[in-house]
Amino acid sequence: MTTIGYRDGKSTSSDAHFDVASLARRLAHSWHQWQNAREIESMPFDIRKDIGWPSADDADERKVM
Repeated sequence: MTTIGYRDGKSTSSDAHFDVASLARRLAHSWHQWQNAREIESMPFDIRKDIGWPSADDADERKVM
C-alpha cells in the first residue's frame, strides 16, 4: 500500500513542538522578571534609590514626614 502525503508549507507537528517550547521559555522568563521586580519593589525606598531602581511615583515616597 502506498501513502501519499501533502505538505502545504504549514508547520508540522515537530515545528509546533518547538513553538510550544519557545512559548514556555518566554512565559517562564516573564514570570521570573515579574518576581524579581516584586522583590525589588518590596525593598525600602532608600535601598531602591541607592541601587538606581526607578520609583513608580517619587512624589508619594518623598512626602514622608
